Amino acid sequence: MDTSFLSPGPITWAQVVALAAFLFALGKGADWVIGKLRTGTRDAVSPLTIDMAAVKIQIAAQTEALHNFKVEVARTYVTGDVITRLERRIDDLVSSVRDEMKETRQTMLKAITGRSPP
Repeated sequence: MDTSFLSPGPITWAQVVALAAFLFALGKGADWVIGKLRTGTRDAVSPLTIDMAAVKIQIAAQTEALHNFKVEVARTYVTGDVITRLERRIDDLVSSVRDEMKETRQTMLKAITGRSPP
């Protein structure tokens, strides 16, 4: 068995450069692995992410409170008189649209057929 490679001897520059390249690559590999493991954690707990989540929760709570306020105002302050007036205005609007459509239909029939509809 040849054990000449185990014998002490002078180190060549090629061996020093190879050892430096190996150690550098080993360090970069370890840094890459650690970076991959920490990526999800860093993004999940960054201050901006936490602040944004808190703001979203506050907005949702305020939206719910506004909705509840609107419902309470509607229950408390909208009287039967207001609803009756609103229904009357809607009925007037529907009647007006019907009258306009009737007039438009008569005008179109007269233009197409040349005589007034019955």
